[in-house]
Amino acid sequence: MNNRFLNYLKDKCKYKSGQRVLVALSGGADSVVLLHQLVSLKVGVCAAHCNFNLRGDESDGDEHFVVDLCASLGVKLFQKSFDTKGHATENGISIEMAARDLRYAWFEKLKEAEQFDWIATGHHKDDSIETFFLNLARGTGIKGLSGIRPVHGHVIRPLLQFSRSEIVQYCSVHNLSYRTDSSNLESVYLRNKVRHQILPRLMELNPSFMDTMETNMKHLDQVSRFVKGSVEEIKKELVVEQDGQMLISLQHIHRFVDKNLVLFEILHPYGFNGAIVNELVESIENNVSGKQFYSKEYRLIKDRFNVILLPKEENDHNERFYIEIDQNEIDLPIKLKLDKGIEANGYKIDKSSQVAQFDEELLNYPLAIRKWQQGDQFRPLGMKNFKKLSDFFIDEKFSLKDKEDTWLLISGDDIIWVIGHRTDDRYKITKRTNSLTKIQYGH
Repeated sequence: MNNRFLNYLKDKCKYKSGQRVLVALSGGADSVVLLHQLVSLKVGVCAAHCNFNLRGDESDGDEHFVVDLCASLGVKLFQKSFDTKGHATENGISIEMAARDLRYAWFEKLKEAEQFDWIATGHHKDDSIETFFLNLARGTGIKGLSGIRPVHGHVIRPLLQFSRSEIVQYCSVHNLSYRTDSSNLESVYLRNKVRHQILPRLMELNPSFMDTMETNMKHLDQVSRFVKGSVEEIKKELVVEQDGQMLISLQHIHRFVDKNLVLFEILHPYGFNGAIVNELVESIENNVSGKQFYSKEYRLIKDRFNVILLPKEENDHNERFYIEIDQNEIDLPIKLKLDKGIEANGYKIDKSSQVAQFDEELLNYPLAIRKWQQGDQFRPLGMKNFKKLSDFFIDEKFSLKDKEDTWLLISGDDIIWVIGHRTDDRYKITKRTNSLTKIQYGH
């Protein structure tokens, strides 16, 4: 393993002799092996441990373990404690995303302050394959199917060529202790579902599945690099940048059969997902002008001759935000929490205006959130006929400010909830409902 590790470190991770490395040390088998290998190779190394305070005594036990490990190896250790739940709530993101943001932000600060050349993480082959399936489930371009890269910015992953079983075997051979995170065994996290439920089934079909997937991802990475080069050439023909805007010529776009692919590869770096690109292409093919599309930081305007990309203004009011099928909460543009897969039998309807309940089988993802537009209509819960939103606002005595502040939840082309006010009768829970989705506003 030593020679394979060193060759990968130099060839794939671009490490050069004499450079300093900061190891992200959780106490798990992968990070323990990573630190042990670097110390064995006499690499200038320090370690950094995050206590996310998510598992009580277990988190504190991890911290005590890494302190003792670094002392035994003569490695300097940096430690930091985080209020991860508080950060997640404040920013309206998942616990997993909050932990990721906190640790990498701290690692970057340490790198600059202590003048490290690299930040090394213990990601291995199994992690890369799991990431493939996560990206596949969420929707991604070709790049997202290439697995984890050995180098990303200042972060290197020297263990990517090793499987989890090889890492555990290395610990056994070298009598290395490590900590096991109990949350890795819980199926509540999507990655754990892939790890414990999906991959074992695929390995039943093909015992060499993990090696096969590694080969597949290498091929997809080659395709990704080829596509990236091709897109760069296409951009020279399609795209003109002027006055802080990017203009994409409709005349040239019409020449491509695969408009979705070309536009996705151009626009994905600006935060536009596949659903938005598909809607953009539909407006192009139907020659609809004036339509706007939004990502977190940018907006697109489709006019008669171009698709115009520009930074989003603070006071844009025509945004359309999407909720993907794997998201359980959002914070932009409003806070919503989704509880899915609730058994309908015996469920007691929550009558709060801040809560909506829908027959889960009727929902069409991605759901969308937008402001109301002239001509909008829905079928208010308890009614058999459609009602214009403008009339609904009058009946409910909405002020102009109330109307401007109201958001709509959309499934397909249907308004299913005037958020905080009334749901649509077509999506209600009935005797035929097997499972439901409960959505809380302002959680």
